[in-house]
Amino acid sequence: MVLVAITGVGVLHQYGGIRLVGVDALCPFGGIETFWTLLTAGTLVKQIAVSSLILLAAVLVIAIVFRRAFCGQICPLGAMQELAGKLGGSFRKHRRPLAVPQRLDKAARYLKYAVLAFFTLWTFQAAALVIRPYDPWVAWMHLSTTEVWGEFGIGLAVLGISIVGSVVYDRFFCKYLCPMGATLGLISRFSIFKVLRDADVCIDCGACDKACPMNVTVSSVETVHSAECINCNECVNACPVSGALTVSIPHRTRAISTVAMWAATLGISIAIVGAASIAGAFEWTVPTLAASATSSGGTINVEDIKGSMTFEEISAATGIPTSAFAQEWRVAASDMSVPIKDVAATYGFDVHTGVREFVRQQMEAAGK
Repeated sequence: MVLVAITGVGVLHQYGGIRLVGVDALCPFGGIETFWTLLTAGTLVKQIAVSSLILLAAVLVIAIVFRRAFCGQICPLGAMQELAGKLGGSFRKHRRPLAVPQRLDKAARYLKYAVLAFFTLWTFQAAALVIRPYDPWVAWMHLSTTEVWGEFGIGLAVLGISIVGSVVYDRFFCKYLCPMGATLGLISRFSIFKVLRDADVCIDCGACDKACPMNVTVSSVETVHSAECINCNECVNACPVSGALTVSIPHRTRAISTVAMWAATLGISIAIVGAASIAGAFEWTVPTLAASATSSGGTINVEDIKGSMTFEEISAATGIPTSAFAQEWRVAASDMSVPIKDVAATYGFDVHTGVREFVRQQMEAAGK
């Protein structure tokens, strides 16, 4: 459901007339990436919006209550891998996925923590969204554009590896590469609700172990503390004995049903995002260049120029005549009202560096 909804937002961002925000504004990991610039300079990394911080807050609240339930219940990239795993299972006689050798698997699981540290520190140092070209989710949201073969080529490759890998090994990206999963894994050890196993009721059938997409050995513990647990509840649902596996608070007898946990997880997200939207803190649409300038005291910031904008819009906001763009790149008059990302390949310019740099030079020459 979330996968379809967010993908729909991405399509509307690219082709809709509403100009919904892009993928960068809808990613909770962006809140982590911009943390240092927000702390030291009071500003956000370019392309990150306040909405990323709000989504991060929602994800962290969920993690404190239900561990990595965001990964198991909401994350659209996780849903994509889950679908790939089910597709792989349908082609196998036995639906249990293949297993990576234990030693290799154990070592490889630390890769996601390395990815988290590498890109977080690089972003802090560069004060820019450096992970963007490598992000498989960003690549997915740009599949309908020509950018996916250029700027997001590496991210597309990672996406392909993750999906193909999930056909063979469940949740490939979640296990080995996801920096958001690494973050939530660190927090999950302190979460309130956990998966509990009643050894007196358990019949040691191993159904829980077989059902777990993250290969957590549930049958050998009384409380699942593993940072790999994504609280998908597959183990609880697969258990044939009522009460043997439950989602509960340790040392408490009352359990919460898997359906109620899913509803609570989704409810937390909707409540936080909904409240922020009503308060006007969560923006769903991209402001025009003129509106961005107005909110900045009338100053045009060329970094606010987006691929979804047109030369006509840029001209109206900056005072640069459309004839200047026509002369620079021989842009036809009919294409002045077309989003610049859609005509960039036709006229041979780069949206982010070429157009922004040209506008900067024109404004400096005009003394603006």
